[in-house]
Formats: sequence, structure tokens, C-alpha cells
Amino acid sequence: MIETALTRLAHFVAEDALTPDQATMTVLRDGVIDTLGCMVVGAKTEVAQLSVSAVTQMGGDRPCRVVRTPNHVSRPHAAFLNAVAGHALDFDDWEVPGNTHPTVVLVPALLAVADAQTSGRDLARAYLAGFEVIARLGESLNFEHYDAGWHSTATLGAIGVAAGCARLLGLDVSGTTRAMSLACSAATGYTCQFGSHAKPVQAGFAARSGVEAAYLAAAGLSAQPHVLDHPRGFAALMGGFDPNHLSKVLSKLGQPYALSEHGLVLKPWPSCGYTHRVMTCALAMRERIQPDDIAHVVLHMPDFHAAVLPYGSPKSRSEALFSAPFVAAIGLLQGNLTLADLDRKAWQSPEIARLMARCELRPFRPKRPDMNYSPEDPDRMEVILRSERRHEERCVYPIGAPEAPMSQHSVMAKFKANLGQISEDDERQMDWLGKIQDWPNAPSILDLFFKEGVTA
Repeated sequence: MIETALTRLAHFVAEDALTPDQATMTVLRDGVIDTLGCMVVGAKTEVAQLSVSAVTQMGGDRPCRVVRTPNHVSRPHAAFLNAVAGHALDFDDWEVPGNTHPTVVLVPALLAVADAQTSGRDLARAYLAGFEVIARLGESLNFEHYDAGWHSTATLGAIGVAAGCARLLGLDVSGTTRAMSLACSAATGYTCQFGSHAKPVQAGFAARSGVEAAYLAAAGLSAQPHVLDHPRGFAALMGGFDPNHLSKVLSKLGQPYALSEHGLVLKPWPSCGYTHRVMTCALAMRERIQPDDIAHVVLHMPDFHAAVLPYGSPKSRSEALFSAPFVAAIGLLQGNLTLADLDRKAWQSPEIARLMARCELRPFRPKRPDMNYSPEDPDRMEVILRSERRHEERCVYPIGAPEAPMSQHSVMAKFKANLGQISEDDERQMDWLGKIQDWPNAPSILDLFFKEGVTA
């Protein structure tokens, strides 16, 4: 009998030693640190606070902590709320083949499943298992899946979360298969929700459903192992299904690990990752022009990138995160985009609004639609000055991509800025920062993240 795709994935998740090399562990370490900071700063946002209010009204058992609130909620709800907070500002990492934000769904879910004895190494292994599932499914199904309008963080993410949680719970191959199968039944989300509260909420749904699926499987509930690759299953109905390609991708499981192969894209700026090549171009352009001389700006990008950036003149923070003209304008005018800019509603600034009005987005059909970032399909920024002189910048890999990574210093600077209350004169806080940078060796990950530090 031929094994189903989910069973092949489950053998890897349940049986692989999950021992990455040091370079891969460094990527994993920084991704978790970065997302923890995003969870903390995101907990102050409207969508996070409204979600806490809603969950409080729902009631239920309350064994788990929520970042930066006094709330104790159920495991699925803790995963949900921490994922919503972590994704609220679109400041968290993402990975290229699946077009997902993997860490913001995996870490909240794994922390919800963890207990006092869960070590940093336990968390790292479970993360690595979940990432493998997300990225390999992304290789198999994208970009048809994403282009069809599915929010892959919510769809592929739910299955990967179930896998990671199954590993942390110690489920066998059968249990892990059932966990991922059940998650397939809950995996949904739409890119047309971008620009609203629903986008981070969909990340929360993925984290919650993966936790629920793992516990349902642990309790013995059955589910079809063929739901992923059945002719009427997940992949066939949701786009991008090629049985031969899927089989070829699954033959690579752990050889090398997907995290080693693809890495993570960390974000220096709090906006959609598809705006970051625009910002990288703007930073380079600032060295050659004066913003007051700009008559017109033309932004060229692949059509499937432009499709999720529909806001030419954003009216809210959520829309600003998905506005190429806003990012271009603020990048050209001040050379940065910060959370403070979003708090002050910078898109309403007359100066920025005037420059946004001069920005034109021109999507193009990429030569390599199978690649998220292709050297053949860079973003291009053309700036036409009042003198009619033209300047152009191109970007293939934005700052923060594995090919142009943020330094460890930059990762920690962002983390400290997101925490907002670290004092170098406070020995306890500085000691905790040191431990955070070595979290994979923590004997208890919950004690480190919630008791010793400043995330509670």
C-alpha cells in the first residue's frame, strides 16, 4: 500500500532526530526571539485587545499565560491570542516557499502545549518539525495556492502547527498523521482579508486549530490519512496539486532541513514583506536625490506581489501595512518606517500623502512565477525628477532576507525596542536578555519566557 503524503510527513515529524547544525539553530533562535518581541509589542494593539476581550467572554479552563496580560486562558485560546498579538503589526518573520509567517503560528501554539518541564531543545525540535511541514507543503502547492487567494499562513500554518504540537506531545506516526489530517479540516483563510483585523486573527485561527487538532488526535479521534492528497482533498481543492511534484518534494524531508535550505526572512520594518524590496530601493535612492525634487515615482513589482498590496491611499494602520505607495513615500522622505510612524498615523501627513499621490504601482508578469524572489524579476523603483531626469534602483533580496540578513545586533535591537522597557542599569533584565539569546539551552522554556523575564 502506497503511503499517503500525510503519513510520509508524520514519519519525519515523529521519528527524525531533529538535530540541526549550528547555522540552522542560529536562524531558529533568532526567529523565536524576534517573534517573542512581536508578540509583546503586538499585545498593545487594538486587534489583540479586542481578541482578549472576546476570549474572556467565552470563558473556559484557564491554565495558560497570555503575553503582557494577566489573563490565564485555555491552551487553544492562549495559542490564538499570542498569535494574533504576534502578527498584529505584520512585523514578524516569513518564509519564501510557502509565503507563510511560520514562527508566529508555531511559537504561540508550542508555548501553549508546553509544560514546566519543556526545555528549549524540546521547543526547537518541535519548531523544526512544524517548519518542515509548512515549507515543504509550500514548495509543493505554491504559488498556485497563494495566488488563488488562500492565506497560506492560515492554511499551511495550521497543518504545520499540528505537526509541531504532535511532536511536543510525543505522538507516534499514527497520532501525528491524524493530528495533521484534523488540522486540514480546520485550515482556511483568505488574502482578501488583508488590511483588516482578520489577517492576524487568521494566524490566530491557525495556531488554535493546530493545538486543538493535536489534542484531538492524542485523545484517539480518527481522521482520513489521505485528506491532503486525495482527488477531493486539501491540495486538489485549494490549488497547486501535482502528485508527482508533491512526492518529489516529500523525498527531501530533512535532507537538508527546510529551515537550513530556505531560512527565514526577518523584518526590519513593520509592514507586509512584499513592501520591503520597495523600502530597500528607497533607502538606496535617498543617497542620490532630494525628495523635494520628485515629480513621479513608478514602482514595478511582480503581479502576485502587487495583488496583496491594494491600498494606494491607506485610510488605517491595517491598510498602511499593505500599501506600496505609503512605504515608498515614507522611505524616500525619512529613510525608515517605525512603529512610532504607525502610531502617529504617518499616512495622514500632508507631505507623505502628497508623495503617495505621485506614486504609481505597475505590476508585471514575472519570468519566474514559481519563485518568490527571482534575480530575473527584481522590484524596480523609478524616480522622475522635476528636471525630468530619471533614477532607478533595483532590489532582488530585501534587507532581512537570508541573502541579506539582519545582524544579531539588529535582531536584539529590534527585540529590545519591541519590549519597550529594558534598562541597561537593571541587572535582572540584562541577565534575562543574555538568557534569551541562549533560549535553546533553557531547562524550562515557560520559566524563561514568562517568569524570569518581562514578557508577562
